[in-house]
Amino acid sequence: MDQISQSPMYVAVVDDEVDLVYLFKDAVSQIDGIEVFAFSDPNLALEHFRLNPQNYRVVVSDYRMPGMNGIQMFEKMKVINSGVIRILISAFEIEDNVFRNCQCVDKFLQKPTPMVNLIDEVERGLKAIQFQEAKIDNI
Repeated sequence: MDQISQSPMYVAVVDDEVDLVYLFKDAVSQIDGIEVFAFSDPNLALEHFRLNPQNYRVVVSDYRMPGMNGIQMFEKMKVINSGVIRILISAFEIEDNVFRNCQCVDKFLQKPTPMVNLIDEVERGLKAIQFQEAKIDNI
């Protein structure tokens, strides 16, 4: 639970490779105080995000997935909740101009990435969101 707003803090991991999405979910679930959702379909992840935008703090997504890539999903999520931290993860090199053009990726991790790095980045994102919420509440 978020101590400030008392709403659950959601983190989503999205990857079309089922084994990886559950590996990522298990790793990120080690962080106290969050509820982690795993999606192998970006459309289902986006729908869950649409239904719970106020609870989401961080979304971790693969880049290449059938139907919708991670950047396309992040662009749609940004419209719904611009404050969510978006972490893109991919085995492929992605050109810098892709990030500059969308301005919807907060962090990029190259696969394979050590799980400790993934956990650290999610924790950084959660702390950044909590800091922003605390500033807003103190205004």
